[in-house]
Formats: sequence, structure tokens, C-alpha cells
Amino acid sequence: MNFYYFCIMKNWARYFAICVVAILMIRCANVVTPSGGPKDDKSPVVLEASPENNSTDFNGKTIHLTFDEFVTLNNPSNNVMISPPMNKKPTYRTSGKTLIIRFEEPLKPNTTYSINFGDAVKDLHEGNVFKGYTFNFSTGNIIDSLSLKGKVISASSLTPMEGFVIGLYSNDNETITIDSMPYKLKPEYITTTDKKGDFEFSGLADKDYLVFALKDNNSNLIYDLPNEEIAFYQDLVKPYYIENQIVKVAANDTLNNDSIVAADSIFEIKKPDYPSYTLYSFVQEDSVQKIFKKELVEEGLLRFVFRYPADNVEIKVLEELPDTFNILPVYSARKDTILWYFTPCKDSLWISINDGVNISDTTHYSLKPRKSVSKRRRNQEEETVKRLVIKNNLKGNKLKPEQPLVFTFNEPIVKVNQPDSMHFEKLDEFGLKYQIINNLKTENKYQITIPDSVFFGISGVSNDSIKLNFSVQEESAFGNIYITAEVPENIPQVIIELTTDNGKTIDKQIITGTQELSFEYLDPGKYKLKAILDLDRNGVWSPGNFNKKLQPEKIIFYNGTLEVRANWDIDLDEPWKIEK
Repeated sequence: MNFYYFCIMKNWARYFAICVVAILMIRCANVVTPSGGPKDDKSPVVLEASPENNSTDFNGKTIHLTFDEFVTLNNPSNNVMISPPMNKKPTYRTSGKTLIIRFEEPLKPNTTYSINFGDAVKDLHEGNVFKGYTFNFSTGNIIDSLSLKGKVISASSLTPMEGFVIGLYSNDNETITIDSMPYKLKPEYITTTDKKGDFEFSGLADKDYLVFALKDNNSNLIYDLPNEEIAFYQDLVKPYYIENQIVKVAANDTLNNDSIVAADSIFEIKKPDYPSYTLYSFVQEDSVQKIFKKELVEEGLLRFVFRYPADNVEIKVLEELPDTFNILPVYSARKDTILWYFTPCKDSLWISINDGVNISDTTHYSLKPRKSVSKRRRNQEEETVKRLVIKNNLKGNKLKPEQPLVFTFNEPIVKVNQPDSMHFEKLDEFGLKYQIINNLKTENKYQITIPDSVFFGISGVSNDSIKLNFSVQEESAFGNIYITAEVPENIPQVIIELTTDNGKTIDKQIITGTQELSFEYLDPGKYKLKAILDLDRNGVWSPGNFNKKLQPEKIIFYNGTLEVRANWDIDLDEPWKIEK
């Protein structure tokens, strides 16, 4: 090779090397986001426990749980539940991948302890909750190994109830009956409900237990507040031993998510089905009758409000009354509120309230409302004449088909001067509602004028002149629902409620046997049906009573939502079989 070709080759090699370096530098300059791989959704796993889970003869002060990854703590003092409960809560801390639990009080001898971690432990990076793991140990030479599970749902809405404390009580105390223990003692065993309302115990002794659930507002594990929501199981229950079953399956079978599959996928290890107890939560009403309010609402009206229906309550005047002083008592639908309408011709009144058991009250009432300084000044400047307050049932100046025009008054009407052009009919025994007797037809427009001084109230006031313009809507603007409801045997009556999709009651009907129900002239929209087994026949849903061992009245919802459309009937062929 001569010198000329040698120089050409040398220059070409140098040029090639420069190009390679430039390409590498360009590639290095392009910043590419590294792939992080799939998101970690696995919960932490315990690799080692000291002492081991289900150990006996434990006499130490600390427990160490070492995980497969770093973990963090989420309010363990409230989220970790230990049975039996302790007076002093343990302390919790992490060291590397290890959770250390230290007891701050001596443990009871020959006792099985169970630790449920709730949402207290999560992995450090993704926040996956450590769950499905219960740590049990015994301070004696035998460990209790029985289990119990159940669910808490709201008695009124049938929704799962999260965060309830579930307590178990056994009949071992010789001085306190088991039915009074929730009021006086902490439970022997405790756990909490999860988001699905589920709870589960393990490490239980072979005893009969009272199961009592509590929304513990003051965190003392005792039912001592009247507004705390509770639930209980009617009878004492006995826990059971859960023994895993090994079932031979085909290698290509689809297995249950709760199953643990052997390495060769031939045997499936799964937990058998065992009893689950459903508890219905409610706020218990105090059984003692009380007066909640006794007040002068306005001139001519006294109001008495009671905790329960006031059928046995006697309210009477303790002084002689002038002939011009009249009183008309009006009861609410539940009879827990009594309104006294009276003629305002006295300044004061002595009244006694007595039910012969819990209420014995005597009060001197002023019958003249207190006036503010500004109101007194206005009254001095101009004398105002009090008139009747009248409301009607028009909505947007419209009535539904076959709906009468109804007037509601703020006090009972004692006299009506019937105009020549129209006639009014009283709708209730107290004279608070009247309707116009008129054959109102759809698609027609109406103008009604009621002269002044037609209606006179018990206080002597009358109405101003009223002018109304309205129309009756077409039937085609509405829809109807027709359904047959089958009442279960031995149920005295059932309350059927039609509600909107968000729970507002539109109509209520009470039936005592199988019956076809009609809900007519409904605005287009979504509706639901619910049934209340009204065992006490009081016309409303009644909560339970733990003292009397009464469960809340059962509520059953019709399966599905009924969508009403204009000019359309929903006529359900299949009857609604209401189950107990």
C-alpha cells in the first residue's frame, strides 16, 4: 500500500470515529422518562413474628412483626383493636421493616389476646393497607381458637355501617347481669366494622356471648350516651372452630379469590362457610315520657311538645275563665305535640301538665308575646291590624288533575260566610283546612276571587280579599304506578312509602293484607318503594329497644328503581312479595 492510500484510509477512520461519538452524544442528550413498571398494589406481608402467631405461655412486654417492605403507621392507638381491651393502650413504633408493639400494663394470666390491625399499617410507598391478618397469643398454656363473624347495617337505610365497635360479653360476672353489661363494663372482646360493615373475631373461648355493637362517640367502650347508635343480636351466640378444607380440583379450574392454591394447582385450601350474624343499627329512644317544649308561639297559640304520644297526658287550666276565653286543642299526627289555640283576651294563665307517672308540672304563662324595642316603636307609629294567614296547594299556579283547591289557615276557623258564587267544605275536625267545592276541569284556566271577611279564626281575625289565577294540568303530563303488595302472615299492618330517588316521601299508604296500590299523577322522574313492617301499629317506623329486647321494625325496599314517564303507566304484573 502506497503512502497516498494510507492517508485516505487514515482520514476515513478518523471521520468514522467522530461520527460514532457524535451519534452517541446526541442519544445521551435525549432525556427519556424511565419506565417504572406496574404499580405495586400488594399489601405488606409478615415474614417473621416474635413471638410466633398463636403462641402460648407468653410473658413478655413486646411483640415484633417484620414485614417484606418498609411500613408506616396510621393512628394505631385508635385503629388497632386488642381483645380483651386494655386500660392503658400499648405504644407502637417502627424500626426498619419491623413493627414493635409494647404493652404498658401487665397482661392477664391464662388469657388469649387477639390483635386486629384495622387500617393502622400501610406500606411506605404506595399506601397499601396491611389487612386480613390477626395476631393471637396466650399468656397460658392453651390458646382459644374459636371464631365469630357478622355484619352491621343501618335498620332504616339498609346500608353497611363502618366504624362500629363490636363487643362480646359472657355471663361470667356474678354481680352484673349480661343485659346490663354494655352500660357498665367494657367488652371481653372487641373489634370494629370495615367499610362493608363486616366484622370478625378469632381467638375466642368456648362460651355463649352477647353480641353488642356501638357507635362509640366518646371512645370509652361503654354505652352511656343517649345519642349513641347501637345494634344487638337477639340471642346469645356461640363461636365455632374454623377448619380449613382441602379440596381436590382440576388444574384448569377457576378458583375462588379467597382460596389458597397449592404449588401444583391440584389441591385448593379454602375456608368453609360458617354462620354470620346480621345486626341492625338504630338510635334507641328513651322510654321515659318528658316535656320537650312548653311555650307561647304567638298571641293566641300555646305549644306543648312531648317525647312520646301524649294520650295519657292531662293539660288543664287551674283558674276560672271568662266566657269570652275559648281554647281549642289540636293534636299532631303522632299526638306528641299539642297546640292550644285560644282567644287572646287574657294576659296570663295557670296551667298544669300531668301524666300520673313522670310528669307533674305547673306553670304560669304570660299570654302576651314579648315585643322588641323597634317593634314597639313601629306599633306606636302605626297601628297594624292582624289578619288570617292563608296558604294554598297551587304549584306554579297549577293543580294536578282531580286535585281540589285547598286552603290552609294559621289558626282554626270558627265561622265561614259562604259567598254566593262558591262553597267551602271543612277537611279536618279542627277547621285548619278547607277546600272549594267545584268541578275543576283539565286544560281550563280559572280566576277565583274570595272577598274579605269570609273566614273568621278563633282569635277573631278574618281574611283579606284573595285573587287567584290558575289552571288544571293535562293528565298526559303525568305517569302512574300500579302494583300489588303481598303482606306476610302474622304482620298486623304494613306501611308502603313511595319516595323519590333521594329518599323524599311522596305518598304513604297503610295496608293490612294483600292489596293493589295506586300511585297516580306522578311527575316524571325516578321513584322507589319501601315497606315497613309496622308491628306496633303506630303508623311510623319504630326503632328498637335493647332493654326490652325489641329489634327495630324491619324495612324492605322494592328491588330496583321505577322510572315514571309522562303519559305512561307502570303496571307491574308480578306482585311484590314482602318478606319478613
